[in-house]
Amino acid sequence: MIKQLLDLLYPRRCVLCQNLCTSKPPSETDLCPSCQKDLPLIGQACHQCGIPLHTTQKQLLCGQCLQHPPAYDHVISIYHYQNPLVWLIQQMKFKKKPGIANLLGHLMAAHIKHRKPALPDAIIPVPLHFKRQLERHFNQSEEIAKVIAKNLNCYLDTQYLERHKQSLQQSGLDAAQRKRNVRGIFRITNKMKNNYHHVAIIDDVMSTGSTVNEIAKTLKKSGIERTDVWVLARASNN
Repeated sequence: MIKQLLDLLYPRRCVLCQNLCTSKPPSETDLCPSCQKDLPLIGQACHQCGIPLHTTQKQLLCGQCLQHPPAYDHVISIYHYQNPLVWLIQQMKFKKKPGIANLLGHLMAAHIKHRKPALPDAIIPVPLHFKRQLERHFNQSEEIAKVIAKNLNCYLDTQYLERHKQSLQQSGLDAAQRKRNVRGIFRITNKMKNNYHHVAIIDDVMSTGSTVNEIAKTLKKSGIERTDVWVLARASNN
């Protein structure tokens, strides 16, 4: 009742075009139908790394995964890393608008539900180093993961993994530099507490996959058998 009253007093506007959101029932995304259709959905993608593929066949692996399989087992990538999604992600991360994480989390959850993957024992967001999180005031991957976990009724574990070494920003580094930059920066913090066999790593953007690959290596060394990656946006340059 209170939410309905607030919607009446303060009508929701699309975060992209600023038009009134008139969807019925009210959507959780604060995007008008037109702008939501403009988001650059990925069609076919590599089953293992999620890189977009120009093919109509399903369950294909890209050449990179055939020759050098990553440590993670399967990626669900929702959107191309293109505008207007890039703008939304940048607003969330660099303009300190964590509310957009709620929007993006609902979009991800809806698409993951549609694909009906095997649900993991736990969802683990990519952790930030504590200094970076103090600067940003929130972890965007964790905020997105909270929404996904609630929508899919999955357990969210934000304590199992930590980034115990601070690294450079991955943006601006080439593939080899990114791989070196994240080497050894993650560790398990409560290995004895949980007995996971299958987990899903949540991140907002995946480019070369170096970060999630390093996480997958760390998780598998702890005894986890299957590590999936659920990512909002996938860059095409692998």
